[in-house]
Amino acid sequence: MASLLRLIQIVRILAQHGLAHYAPWLARRIPWLHQRLPLAELTKPERLKAVLESLGGSFVKLGQMLALQPDILPFEYCYALYGLLDRVHPVSADEIEEVFRAEIGRSPSDVFDRFDRKPIASGSIGQVHVGWLNGAKVAVKIQRPDTKAGFHRDVKLMKSLVWLIERLHVKPLSWMIDPLTEFAEWTVEELDFRSEARYMKQLRRNAAENARERIPAIYSEFSTQRVLVVDFLEGVTLLDHIRNQDDPRHQQQLEREGFDCDQFSRAIIDNFLGDAFRHGMFHADLHPANLMILPNNVVGYIDFGITGVISQFSRQNLVTMTLAYARRDLDGLCARFFDVSSLDERSDPAAFRAGIKRLSDKWYKGGEDDPSLQITTTMVMLDMLTLSRQTAIWPQRDVIKYIRSAIAIDGLIRQFAPHFDVGNYLAIACRRYLSWHARKSLLSHDALINWSKASAELMRSGAFRFSTFLERVGETSTRQTSARPRPRRRQVAARSATIGLAASAVGVLAFTTNESFVLGWNLFTSQLIVATAFAWTLWRCVSSPNPQHA
Repeated sequence: MASLLRLIQIVRILAQHGLAHYAPWLARRIPWLHQRLPLAELTKPERLKAVLESLGGSFVKLGQMLALQPDILPFEYCYALYGLLDRVHPVSADEIEEVFRAEIGRSPSDVFDRFDRKPIASGSIGQVHVGWLNGAKVAVKIQRPDTKAGFHRDVKLMKSLVWLIERLHVKPLSWMIDPLTEFAEWTVEELDFRSEARYMKQLRRNAAENARERIPAIYSEFSTQRVLVVDFLEGVTLLDHIRNQDDPRHQQQLEREGFDCDQFSRAIIDNFLGDAFRHGMFHADLHPANLMILPNNVVGYIDFGITGVISQFSRQNLVTMTLAYARRDLDGLCARFFDVSSLDERSDPAAFRAGIKRLSDKWYKGGEDDPSLQITTTMVMLDMLTLSRQTAIWPQRDVIKYIRSAIAIDGLIRQFAPHFDVGNYLAIACRRYLSWHARKSLLSHDALINWSKASAELMRSGAFRFSTFLERVGETSTRQTSARPRPRRRQVAARSATIGLAASAVGVLAFTTNESFVLGWNLFTSQLIVATAFAWTLWRCVSSPNPQHA
């Protein structure tokens, strides 16, 4: 009965707004009906936002999700839905306190030194209140009453809608299938705050040594399925900054805290790539209401209901794929994209490759030797996702989260730092992580096992053969020296050839591994040491007139 009543409500709201879309026509023919229509003057994007707000509950959350998916909706719709991110009408304090009492067993006034009944933020699932616990300021996130039952009811209706669209082949509504299916998959996990708490704890451990990333600590004893208590981050949300960029007082406040839009942009990218590629876990709900500007360009993160987890294999392919499109390596880009995607009998890899080559003409400027992106990273990834749907090539779920998070980051930075070159810095950061992965693989568990297995054979034959080779070189040098003193020019030439051989070895090693020529604890320094030792040994063998020195 509850589902039936909810369905009637949904149909009524959709019918009202559907008729309002034809308001000019109705105003001329049925004036009395026109007056009863809600917000007849709205644009199409504004009407979609109004429909989702009127439906409430899970549909507001669906709108928040769609706001971050420009691969599904046009940009103007996404911008209109941004208003759903942090401006949802709150429920009464009495209802919220009742939920807290049911979860914790005590009222907020019994747990906290002080509890502010007025929320500082309100979302579709819960709302956030400020409290003080043993003198420390905390954020108390409490789920709205009946949220779980309402979401489950709406998810059933959404699944039924997907079934109808697929069965009846309603093409104008086919775009809804993917977002509704995805929404149904992760809703259950996000409704349990304990999952969010586990992600926060791991992400906080991962960020322990990162001075530019701040994850709040959790008070586990007061965190349950519907209540989450964490440290309060003092700062300005990125959404508030975007809305108040033209306010002089707002700008003065950020200047006092050392805010620099370029440094903050680099911190967002570095944190995202570091979490994704080093640790395999990243915040996947990067809308501006979930990022905070903290003093000295530190990025604070809140609301971890949607978190991405990617495997080591996918990490390596993603960073290589990102670098490939920065370098205009189209074959490498396609190969890596296929590696992190699912293909079936409907998939058309050849059409995908052809589409990428066709799209690359609008992506890049300059020749193949010096390519540079002439469109944003957002548009490149949007084109790839759109093409993947057209060719039935389906990226893994968490890979889609990664791509959409990268798109969200690019869109965010364009709003508060439009001059910042996201694509160029993304390429620099990816090269750095490729080098890091290369160094890590040299000392991986599998590599050490392989080296230990090979060490016995190297001890038996490899070292013996190499020493024999050096002895032969030395003997040849000695015989030549004994037979006839070698002219000075020939000695210089032999030594020059040795130096050239060693330099060539260093160059080959460096260029084939894409390592930067920087001294320090890196792969290039290791290559230089090996090549120098080889050159020194060969020098002594060639130049020494004394067989003992050889």
